[in-house]
This record gives sequence, structure tokens and C-alpha cells, in this order.
Amino acid sequence: MELRKKGIIKSPLGSRRVLLRGPGRVGYRKRVLHTPTPAHHFLGGVLATPGKEALDSSGEAHIMLVIMNNESSPHRKDNDLRRGSEPPNSGIIFNSLSTARQSQPASELLSDFLTDLENAGRSRHTVVNYRCDLRRFLRAAPQNLDAITPADLRRFFASLADKAPASRARIQASVNAFLTWCYRHDLITSNPMQKLERVRVPECYPRPLDSRIIRKVLDVIPRQSLRDRLLFTLVADTGLRISEALGIYYEDLLLTPDDEQIIIRGKGGRSRTVMLYAAPESLKLLQRYLREARITSGALFRGNPARGGSNRPIHYRTAQHAWCRYCRKAKVQGNIHALRHSFATRLLNEGVSLAVVRKLLGHRNMQTTLRYAEVTDANVKRELMTRHRRSLY
Repeated sequence: MELRKKGIIKSPLGSRRVLLRGPGRVGYRKRVLHTPTPAHHFLGGVLATPGKEALDSSGEAHIMLVIMNNESSPHRKDNDLRRGSEPPNSGIIFNSLSTARQSQPASELLSDFLTDLENAGRSRHTVVNYRCDLRRFLRAAPQNLDAITPADLRRFFASLADKAPASRARIQASVNAFLTWCYRHDLITSNPMQKLERVRVPECYPRPLDSRIIRKVLDVIPRQSLRDRLLFTLVADTGLRISEALGIYYEDLLLTPDDEQIIIRGKGGRSRTVMLYAAPESLKLLQRYLREARITSGALFRGNPARGGSNRPIHYRTAQHAWCRYCRKAKVQGNIHALRHSFATRLLNEGVSLAVVRKLLGHRNMQTTLRYAEVTDANVKRELMTRHRRSLY
């Protein structure tokens, strides 16, 4: 069926959105006028005025409008119209819901939003960050989310001026994701975040540690703290994220002689293999640690059983505090994540291709790996001198 032409529907219910449906053509009519008449004609059809029985418990009116195709005569008999006959696969759905309605408290909506994130397979850290950011936002926002204006959002983001640009950008992304979810579920009429400018995050390049500084920190770790020594040596030798290293279980170890490997579960549920035979110091510490700690199952880096530790992995903060303690003891400064940067930079300086480095680091996007390709002036000078010496022969 083809719609004959666009027209204006006159309805006593006020301005509404009207969806025109037909094979090959779907459109909306937004302009609707008021009229006191009890029934109205549109393109040869009849729109009946709804009575009380046409209104549901929420006050919404659902009206079906009959459309005639262009082959139908404009002078069809009244009894045909009263019978409600209509061509197959044609009609108009009249949606009288002009404003979004929020039937749940904002806290319950936040819980539903986080549940959808978990069902979508988002990581636990992502859900935790969304929860923290949005709880802060809802404490400052009106209870009725549809009443949030761009001015309200500006005042909220202005209260975060003391935060780093990356933190403010993350909070903006969290608020935008939540309001977009609310708009998609017809809880708000529009997303005011679309009218605001986003925080520009300055480009940050990796800051690797010198190999002598790393060795100095590893040397101050006591011999009896074999777990900490293995953890930080493994991260420095393989470029693992600290969260990936803490998530290693005994079942992830493949200790075949001369082919030792670890199955790593990284971001987004992606898995990769780390070759331990290319890190002999870490392999030697691992074999000694398994033998002395008598670990046969469960997490590799766990709490001390003598202090009430379990088979579960230690927390990130525990590893962070241990690293800071050893850095103070060695009288150096360095972030624990800089061990990963140092590994990638060392490989690129030694001529390893970007594709191999990307695979070892577990990056999804090559652009992330390219940040490590920023070379220093010393590396530029060395490359130029090497090329110059080759040209002399």
C-alpha cells in the first residue's frame, strides 16, 4: 500500500506523534491540531474520538486510524467505513505519549542500568567505575531525571574542577551513557549531555623506567618475600598488566619443559599466551615459588596462609602498596604500571616489530601500541649514526 499524501490530523487530544506504516514507507507526522469535533476524517478514513474505555491505566490513548489506498474511491459508502474495513498491512498507530514518565526512583534506575551492563559482558571494574561516578551524579541531580537541564550538568561538572582531566572525562562518559540509556527506555524526553562540550584529555605518552632503576627495586625485595619478587619480576619481563598478573591461576600454567607458557585473560575477556621460556629469571622464580608455597590449585598470587590468607587473588591495592614500599626502600620513584611501559619500549628499541609488541601486550588497537614508538633523541642519534657508518662502506 502506498500512502496518498501527507496531511494534518485533527484530534481533541492535543499534539501527538503519528506513525504512518505501509509496505516500503514508514514516516512520522508530528503536526496535530485541536478541534472540538467528535470524529475526524483523514485521507478517506475515520478517526474516532476515544471514550473512557480507550484510555488505559496510565492515561494513554491508543487509536487506530483506517487508511485508504490510492485505488480506493473517495466516495466509499458510509457503511463500509463503519464496518472498520481496511486494506491489509496498512494503518496508523497513534501514540499519545507526549512526555516521558519516570515511574521508578533514580536509584532503582541506576541498578537496572548496571544490571544491563553486567548482562552485556562489561568487566567488573567497568561496572564499579560506573556505579561510583553515577552515585556521585545522582546525589547532585534532581530526583526527576527528566527535569535535568544542561545548566544542572554544568554545575555538577564544575564541582569536579579539582579532578584530573582523565577523571572528569570518565565521569562525563558515565553520565552520558546513563542518560542515553534512560532516553532509549523513554524515561527522559532528551539527553541534555548532547548540548555540552566534552573534556579534552591531553595526550599522554608512556613513561618507562630505566632498567637500572627496575633492578634496584627488585634487589631490595627480601628473599623471604618470594611472592612479591615473582610478581614484579614477571610483570617487568612479560609486560603484563598488574591486574592480569594477579588474575593468574595455577590452572593457567603450562609447564612443559622448554615450552613453558601462561594463559592470560586480559581486557574484554580476550585471552593470549605468554611465553615463559623467553623470561628465564621469571621462570626460575616461578618454579621455586610453586615448590616452596606448595601451590597445586587456585590463585597464583594469594595471601599468606599464616596471616589468614585464602586461595583467592590478592587485591590490586595490596600489590600497589608493596611496590611503593620497595620504591621508598630503594629511594627511587616509579609507578607499578611503568614496568609494562618499560617492557614495550625495550622491545621496540631492540627492533621488535609493532605487530609482535601489540600481540605481547594484548592491545586490540594498533594505535595504542604506536604510543610506545615515540623514540628519544638518544635513539634517533644512534639510528642516524648507524646508517651513516653503513653508508661509508
